[in-house]
Amino acid sequence: MSEFGVRHAVYHLCESEMWHELFEVVSDVKWLLARAQMEPLGLVLDLEHAASFPCCPHQRVLRLMGQALRMDLQELRHDYRSVPSQLVARLLGHEAQGEVQGLLAKLREWEGPMPQGW
Repeated sequence: MSEFGVRHAVYHLCESEMWHELFEVVSDVKWLLARAQMEPLGLVLDLEHAASFPCCPHQRVLRLMGQALRMDLQELRHDYRSVPSQLVARLLGHEAQGEVQGLLAKLREWEGPMPQGW
């Protein structure tokens, strides 16, 4: 995905009301890391923007992700690679929700390389 795509995907998917595709993007660890590497606050704002749509079926999990990362924004500015561990730590209490459970599974399995030019 291009830098433009990483930076603007959430906005365009929200405007197009492509909720399934939006959740696929924001739950992709490569995208989370690439977006955090560019601009940690931008990642948080993207999640908060997506969570602001009442018609989005993923609104609750998006809000939880945004809140979790906002609490650790200082750490993300220091090391963007902490996104997966920060989300796992903050979302553990919400495992009963199917979407959160699936997201946690993806985050726990992540062993891939950090995105460089992804």
